[in-house]
Amino acid sequence: MKNSLILLVILNLFCNYVFGQNKKELRSTVLRLQADSTSLTNKYKENTATISSLTVEVSEGKDLNTQLKTQLADLTLDYDATKTKLTDSIVALTDSNNILRMKLDSLSRFARINHFVKTFYTSLELSDEENLRQYEEGYFKFDLENFNSLVSNNARYSKERVKNLSSDKSHNKYFIMLESIEEIKFSLNKILVKTRVMYSGDDMGLFYNEEQLTLRENKGLLKLTDWVDLDLYKMMPTIETSVENVTREDFYKWIDNVGK
Repeated sequence: MKNSLILLVILNLFCNYVFGQNKKELRSTVLRLQADSTSLTNKYKENTATISSLTVEVSEGKDLNTQLKTQLADLTLDYDATKTKLTDSIVALTDSNNILRMKLDSLSRFARINHFVKTFYTSLELSDEENLRQYEEGYFKFDLENFNSLVSNNARYSKERVKNLSSDKSHNKYFIMLESIEEIKFSLNKILVKTRVMYSGDDMGLFYNEEQLTLRENKGLLKLTDWVDLDLYKMMPTIETSVENVTREDFYKWIDNVGK
């Protein structure tokens, strides 16, 4: 009985000891778990803050991306509009240059025709210097080289009129002068030029005749193919000569008949 009591006391002491040790370990474990929990809680808060910060940055990044897309779209629209305007300006400038070039070409062509017509009529009249030499020397041979260079081989015109205006015997009795170029028309492969010309001469008044020249261009060279009368539109007397009884037929007979 005494031994059993001692054993019971020892067992009780042992149990108390074991229980005390377990309680210390348990408390230590609880404290460690509490520390770990606090640490985890802090890390969770930190991670939550980081996630919140990242979420804000992502949101800001999205907003910035949206703004950049909007700006890019605006820039694209501005670029397209500028490109369209520039293209339109280039097209307009090209059209203007083409129109200007056409006008310049047209002016150049008209200038060539004007020069040809003036040269044609002056080739049938002596220059001031040649008239002076004829007056002083009494004789001057008329040169038709310029006239012939302007006329095609099969040209139609009054040969008698040209003879009257250029022959050694009569060229000093007839006078021709271009008054104006009234009209220039382009028809297929020919050019029609309407002119007004003044004629005069010994014992005759002043006669204003409307004429038409037909020109053709070959390899850049102009040649006369037709020279015809359209109408005698005015007659005027001179100090020495009256035209009161002169008719249209009288004028053409005078200018086109050799020796008259």
